[in-house]
Amino acid sequence: MNFLQAMQSRFACKRYAQTMITHEDLTSILEYGRLTPTSFGLELWSFHVVQGQGLRQELYHACFDQESVLTAPLSIVILCRPPAFLDPDGPAVHQRGERFPGSLTDFVEDYRPYHEFLKGEGRLESWSRSQGYLAVANMMTGAAALGIQSCAIEGFDEAKVLGLLGLGKEDWLVSMVIPFGYPDEPPRTKIRQSLDDLVVFHP
Repeated sequence: MNFLQAMQSRFACKRYAQTMITHEDLTSILEYGRLTPTSFGLELWSFHVVQGQGLRQELYHACFDQESVLTAPLSIVILCRPPAFLDPDGPAVHQRGERFPGSLTDFVEDYRPYHEFLKGEGRLESWSRSQGYLAVANMMTGAAALGIQSCAIEGFDEAKVLGLLGLGKEDWLVSMVIPFGYPDEPPRTKIRQSLDDLVVFHP
């Protein structure tokens, strides 16, 4: 299906069949995330695939017992870096900046004023978390094109989610948890505002 058809067919699935997602399709979903653009191309994120029954049960409880996390054959936890990793003079930013054409100094000095702006506004953490949302959108729509449904989970105990992954909040934040699978429920009618209600054209 094309992109618009995938958007129209996707819905927030709560119950999934226990049909495993193929390695090929899972790799495609992860690629949709990997190829997602990020601010300054920093890619300060990580994708954790939770598949084992025991870990899925723990993740279910860490997400306040939401059904979709329990019934899906796998969930992808999107992690992002806390503000300390966003320092323009830090190793994480330098490692990413060295990949691009031109000098590292030019990259850092281009990034620095934006970092200072976000820091001054108290928005560094929310900016980092929002990068993961970009990857989530592409993963969910791409999965729908493969006939795989999903559900965006923002309700979770962050410390518990990180703990079951063997990680700490000093190194990672949880952007979102996304269960993926084949639906075991009928699709729900998509309710959206019309373009006439949403769009304002400025001549």
